[in-house]
Amino acid sequence: MLYKNAEVFIEGRFQKADIEVTDGRFQAVYPALTTDKTENSIDCTGKYMIPGFIELHSHGCIGYDFTTTDTEGIEKMCEFYGKNGVTSILATTMTIDYEIYKKAMLHIKETMNTQKKGSRIIGINMEGPFLGADKKGAHDERYLMPIDEEKYLELNELSGDNVRIIDLDPKLSGSMDFIRKYSKSKVISLAHTSCDYDLAAQAIEAGATHITHLFNAMNGLHHRQPGLVGAVSDFDVHAEMICDGIHIHPAVIRLMYKACSDKIILISDSMSAAGLEDGIYELGGQKVYVKNGKATLEDGTIAGSTTTVYKAFKNVIQYGIPVEQAILSATLIPATAIHAEKEIGSISAGKRADFIIMDQNYNIEKVYKDGEVL
Repeated sequence: MLYKNAEVFIEGRFQKADIEVTDGRFQAVYPALTTDKTENSIDCTGKYMIPGFIELHSHGCIGYDFTTTDTEGIEKMCEFYGKNGVTSILATTMTIDYEIYKKAMLHIKETMNTQKKGSRIIGINMEGPFLGADKKGAHDERYLMPIDEEKYLELNELSGDNVRIIDLDPKLSGSMDFIRKYSKSKVISLAHTSCDYDLAAQAIEAGATHITHLFNAMNGLHHRQPGLVGAVSDFDVHAEMICDGIHIHPAVIRLMYKACSDKIILISDSMSAAGLEDGIYELGGQKVYVKNGKATLEDGTIAGSTTTVYKAFKNVIQYGIPVEQAILSATLIPATAIHAEKEIGSISAGKRADFIIMDQNYNIEKVYKDGEVL
């Protein structure tokens, strides 16, 4: 199929081009109006074509949760993600009873092996149980654990070796040895921690390359105690941000883009209420109360979000971030963070044909995965 005369996002900028898709992959990129119109071509004049969004951190949506639902629920979630522009996703787990955690890994693996519709699950973001109790956020303290290599290995084996990100608190005993060992094959993300700048630097030098939901569940930036936030601009790491208008003030989002735009990844950190109305839901087995789109535990602790990467993308544009940078933060940068950029994340010959057709106001019109409409 040939997609003609779109404004295509290629190598960090929009340019008029004709895109050929064959057997689920981008076959070729041609200058606009240099190819002939055929019965196998689609006129995209006046439309934007951008890569499909890549979601690295979402716990759930439409009433389901990756940690507690079965394969049928996960498949329904993937259809929702797909309709909202996400073509690839990491199923993100949550601290919970260990036996339930093991079942979650099996369900995610089974879905990965059989799913056809919706967003493609490309792995697991293992958020918990190796997190700090002092910055636990919405994670259930009863099920937090010290670094336990045997339990990690068991969970990863049950997942079919599909864990791609391991979140941990570098303050936990044994964390540095764990980082040095497993950063060779997995992405280690520093998360839910009150660590200071020096410890963050030590963990990054040991092999950590990722920061989980920057500013949230960590100490804030202080001019004499920069902490984990202050380490982001100094080191070669990627940093997730929840840009839902609740977790981080727009001025801080603008500040981070000015400081290190090439490191920022848009995530939703969504829970089961995403795509639904206000009400009472669950996250990791705990009750979550959603009012005016804000999700909290009974004590008022923020418990994930009800947003999507698509909404976050439109939010940051509204906050004044250039659209080109917003696109990169939802596509190529997350792909690069998990070493998947050779397959996904940009419109380039040979890569998977995952893309979104948008109107001039960046509203989604169609989403394609492997060249097929979702």
